[in-house]
Amino acid sequence: MTGDDVARVFFAVELGAPAREAVASVVEALRRRDERGNVRWVRTESLHVTLRFLGDVEVSQLGALARAVARETARVAPFDLTLGAPVAFPSEKRPRVVVIGVAPAEALARAAVAVERGVVAAGFPPEERPFRAHLTLGRTRGRRPPRLDDVAAPAHAPTPVRDVVLFKSDLHRDGARYTPLERAPLGGTNDSEPRL
Repeated sequence: MTGDDVARVFFAVELGAPAREAVASVVEALRRRDERGNVRWVRTESLHVTLRFLGDVEVSQLGALARAVARETARVAPFDLTLGAPVAFPSEKRPRVVVIGVAPAEALARAAVAVERGVVAAGFPPEERPFRAHLTLGRTRGRRPPRLDDVAAPAHAPTPVRDVVLFKSDLHRDGARYTPLERAPLGGTNDSEPRL
């Protein structure tokens, strides 16, 4: 199989422009504090909330995969996404990434469950790790990130989440570039949403 036969893909929720600008201001403030370059900060245009990472998938499978996921997300009600304050994950003592919490966690979890059901229905193995709703701001280089406890959640207009996006990821020297391939609309009501 050649590189043209496979695509590195994942399903995610896109951020709206107001939220993206708000996060960019937080990242810029943290970047100024990070004098030793302990964190590799993400590019603003790369910000998203990952619901399910698949890795390399045959291009010929992408259409069926997107359709299977769309059948499940059609039962999930649209929602508005808001951002929390930045924290180190998995802990302050052993940080690997700097993230921002996202809400509502329950609605994001329902979307992740729907995506997972579609992915499995399309013939892919189930995800073994539990879903944690977050937005990655940067990855540590094995060293401590700048101080985060006094950084507030950014003020922003909520992002209306009306679909889930299948993204292709292309790795470059200056970071990954993400291209939207397919959209799986949300369309359910609270009564029709998949149970966790």
